[in-house]
Amino acid sequence: MNRTIRPLARRVILIAGLVTCMAASAFAQGRVRGIVSDDDGNGISGATVSAENLALTTTRAVATDNSGRFSFVGLSRGEWLFVIRADGFRSVQGIADVSGGDAPITVQFTMEVDAFSPPAPAVGVLAGLTARELVESLEEAEELFDRGEYDDAIDAYRSILERAPALTSLSLQIGHAFREKQEPDQALAAYRTVLDADPSNAEARAAIDAVSQTVR
Repeated sequence: MNRTIRPLARRVILIAGLVTCMAASAFAQGRVRGIVSDDDGNGISGATVSAENLALTTTRAVATDNSGRFSFVGLSRGEWLFVIRADGFRSVQGIADVSGGDAPITVQFTMEVDAFSPPAPAVGVLAGLTARELVESLEEAEELFDRGEYDDAIDAYRSILERAPALTSLSLQIGHAFREKQEPDQALAAYRTVLDADPSNAEARAAIDAVSQTVR
């Protein structure tokens, strides 16, 4: 009878040992939580937080939530380099010594606005559109126009207008594209859109007069 009990007892001892090792391993791993904010103390949403173990060359990454908060669970003990990147801000970094334990390590990072590529404004004419995105989109549309790809250029200009409706002057370029396509009615409609927003726009008036003469 003892022979049938011993294997079971050994398995129980083995399982207990594995559980103990797993618990010790989990306890040895650390937790890090933090917040990323701007100079005014507002949390930055969608920032990428990369964590790299300097000894093991292990890298992990998470994104901040709507409040600028983030967390890492199960980081091994040792020094970790945290690098934070976000559109419109200068990247920042810092080192934290992570140790196992119940209490998480709390870190905080403040990011400065990148003067050459500021974040998209929340309100105003360019709400939701960064300066870099606007410049790149305009350059793409202009290149299409210059290559004579007028349909694609019109689509590109309209795409910008959908994101920034206040940039009504772009309708001038749309009108020019229709004019090059020999579609005067469409061109006139685009030019008149400009005048509706800015009745004193001399370029739009001149374009309307020029197109009107061709359809008489």
